[in-house]
Amino acid sequence: MKTLALIGVGKWGRNIVSTLEAIADAKLKYLCARNVESLALYGEKYEKMSDWHELLKKKDLAAVLIATPPSTHAGIATPFLEHGIPVFVEKPMVLNVAEAEKLRTLVKQSGKVFMVGYQYLFNDNVRYVKKEIEKGFFGKILLVKSEHLLSLSRPDVDIFGDAGPHPLSVSQYLFDPKTLISAEGKRQRDSVSIKVRFENAPTLEIIASRFGQTKTRKITVTGEKATAVLDETRKTNKLAILKNGKTFYPKIKVKEPLRNEMEHCLHCIQTGNTPLTNVDFGYRITEWLDTISKKLR
Repeated sequence: MKTLALIGVGKWGRNIVSTLEAIADAKLKYLCARNVESLALYGEKYEKMSDWHELLKKKDLAAVLIATPPSTHAGIATPFLEHGIPVFVEKPMVLNVAEAEKLRTLVKQSGKVFMVGYQYLFNDNVRYVKKEIEKGFFGKILLVKSEHLLSLSRPDVDIFGDAGPHPLSVSQYLFDPKTLISAEGKRQRDSVSIKVRFENAPTLEIIASRFGQTKTRKITVTGEKATAVLDETRKTNKLAILKNGKTFYPKIKVKEPLRNEMEHCLHCIQTGNTPLTNVDFGYRITEWLDTISKKLR
């Protein structure tokens, strides 16, 4: 088992801790957070620290996981890669293309595993939809719509930078678009409603807001023959398929997406394999975010 460290134990960092605790092959040893109160939750089970630089001195450290605010990702990831230590970083990878380019160059030079946490790509329902698209079950895909409402505010990124990577990563995973033609709509700090058109992929509609009557996490894939609706707020039957006026719920063996993601990350660290969501994938999503932002100005 490889020794791991986690930097950042806020809401999502705590989810990572509990997920790794349930994986037999995971050896999370170090926890790092500026907020020492968040570290106190874990008693004496882990070696804890408030300065992540201390981790660079740990001889047994095999990989580091970063779940800190996005504006800190590049600055934290860089020295670990320079020390030859594999890195997992939560989305968004970084906040601009310049940072993404520097990080991509460094990853290539280091030859080490680098993975970005685009969790929807490890959702078994999304994987099912991808297989059915490839079989032609849905026919030609006309539209992908993402709805993300009632979301917590983050200090260093607006709602588009926070929620936008989810549908963009799904679109990239399902259709591998090469060229973005246009982006139209409205973008404010706390809300966004846009349509993105690609040359060789379906139109992507993104609706996101900090506000809303109920929490909404929904992705709808509309095809000529059938439609898939993934509602992540449902406890069961999260994926609905609509065809010929009828709705059915496919029987899919599912695990928690974060569990799938962490298992994939650990496998890549152990084997040196390239992650599904590697630095090139993260760079492409950063490019899409940047291009869309410029077109909406």
